Amino acid sequence: MSTTEPVVALQIGAASFADEGVKPVLDILQERGAVNALFLATPTWTRGTGGRQIPGHPLPDHGPQEYDHDWVGGSYATVHPEFYRNTILGTSGRAPDYDGDLFDDVLPEARSRGMASYAWMEESSYAQALRDYPNFPQCLEVDVWGRPTPRPCFNNPDYRNWHLSIVEDYVKSYPIDGLAWCSERPGPLNLILQRTTPTELVTCFCRHCRDLGRERGIDVERAKAGYRALLEWNHKIDSDERPADGAFVTFWRTLLAYPEILSWQTLWTSSQRQLYRDIYGVAKACRSSVQVGWHVYHEISFSPFYRADQDYAELSELSDFLKVVEYNNCAGPRFHSWIGNICKSLFADAEPEQVYPLMLRLLGLDEAAYADLPAAGFTAEYVRRETARAVAGVRHGCKILPGIDIDIPVGQVAAAAEDRRKRSEAQSGVNADNSQGTELTRCTRESVRDAVLAAFEGGADGVVLSRKYSEMRLENLAGAGDAIRSLSAH
Repeated sequence: MSTTEPVVALQIGAASFADEGVKPVLDILQERGAVNALFLATPTWTRGTGGRQIPGHPLPDHGPQEYDHDWVGGSYATVHPEFYRNTILGTSGRAPDYDGDLFDDVLPEARSRGMASYAWMEESSYAQALRDYPNFPQCLEVDVWGRPTPRPCFNNPDYRNWHLSIVEDYVKSYPIDGLAWCSERPGPLNLILQRTTPTELVTCFCRHCRDLGRERGIDVERAKAGYRALLEWNHKIDSDERPADGAFVTFWRTLLAYPEILSWQTLWTSSQRQLYRDIYGVAKACRSSVQVGWHVYHEISFSPFYRADQDYAELSELSDFLKVVEYNNCAGPRFHSWIGNICKSLFADAEPEQVYPLMLRLLGLDEAAYADLPAAGFTAEYVRRETARAVAGVRHGCKILPGIDIDIPVGQVAAAAEDRRKRSEAQSGVNADNSQGTELTRCTRESVRDAVLAAFEGGADGVVLSRKYSEMRLENLAGAGDAIRSLSAH
C-alpha cells in the first residue's frame, strides 16, 4: 500500500480464508472493493468478527452455503509460550477451529500485492469461551453485592497482562503493520441509565478496583450504595412502579445524594483507557513503526452520555488511528431500539416519539422519522457528519478511518438467538437491535458507494469495510470499489 493512497481496509476472519482460499479471496477484495489493507480478526470469540455468517441471517453470495454452528473462536495465530509467563491465563486462547496460522498464511501473499495487514483484536468480553479457560474466573469483575460477574476486569493484573502478552507476541513474532483493538463496553452508569439493566452489568467492585478507588479518594461503600439505589430505581421502572416525582427527577436526586456514582463511572472508563495506553506503549516498545488504533463502537453515535466519555482529543493522544463505527444501514434499527430502551429507564416519563427529536438535536443528527428507522436506516449524510466531527476532535496526525456498513445483519432472528443460547453468551449490553419483520433496511451497492464517498467528503484518511467479509455480498462490496475508483479518477 502506498503511503499516499487512502487506507481501504476490510475486516476478515480465518474462516473466509479456510473456506475460499487466500489468493482467491484477496483477488476478490482487490477487484471488487479496491481493498489495500486487511484487518485480520485475531483474537476473537464473537460472531460479529469471527466465523461465517451468523446463523439465521442470509448467507452471502460466496463461500460455503451453510452455517458453522460449532464455531468457537480464539487466537488464529501461533501462541508462543515465552510471552505468557506473567499471567495465570498462560497460553490460553488458541482457536480450535483453524489448523493454520492466520498471519503466516496471509501476510506473505498480502505483502506481495502491496496490501497492509493489521491484527484486528476483539476483547469479546461477553463470550462464554473466555470463561471456559483455566483460571479465567479469577479475572472477573465483581458486582455491587460482591459477586463475580461474567466479564473480566480491566484492573485485574492477570487479565491485563494476558492482553499485553498477546500484543507482544503478535508484534514481535509477525511482520504486521499494525493492530486495532476493540472493546465494546460502556461503564456502569451509561448502562443503567439507558436500559433495563441486570445487576451483573453494574461493576466493578473487585479488590483491585476498590483499592484504585480509595487511592483516588472515592468512598467505595458510598459508591456501592449509590449503584444499589440506581439498580432499585431501574428495576422498579421496568416493573412499571413509577416514582411520584417521575423517573428522571428520581434518577437525578440519586446522583445528588451519591456523587460517588459519577466518580465510579469515571474510574471505570479511565481503567479501560489505561489498558489502551498500556497496549499502545507495549506495541510501540516492541516495534516503534507499528500502527496502533482503537475501534470506537456504535454507541458513540447514539448516546450523548457515552459520547461524553469518549473524548476524541484524549483518545488521539494514544492512537495512530481511530476506527469510528459509522454503520449507517444498521444504525436505523439500532437507534430505534436504543431510543425505546432509554424510554424504559432514564426517559420513562416520555414516549420514544417525544425523546427521539431531542436526541437528534443533541447528537447533531438528521434522520428519518422514528417509526421509519428500522426500514430506512441512516443516510450517507450521517457518515459525513460523524467523520467531520471525529476529524475536528483529534490531534493532528491521528487518522480517522470510519467503519462502513456492508451487510451487517439487522433484526431479531430465532436461529441467531438460539446460537447465542447454545454458546452461553452473556448479555452484551450494547448495539441492541430489537427490530423484527421482513421490511427492514438492507444495504445496496449504491448505499455502500455513497457511504464511502461521504466518509472522504467528511475528511477521512481511509475507511474500514465492516463487519466481516463472511457476511458481505460481493455486489455490495463492489460499491466500495466504485467509490474508491471514482475518487481516484478525480
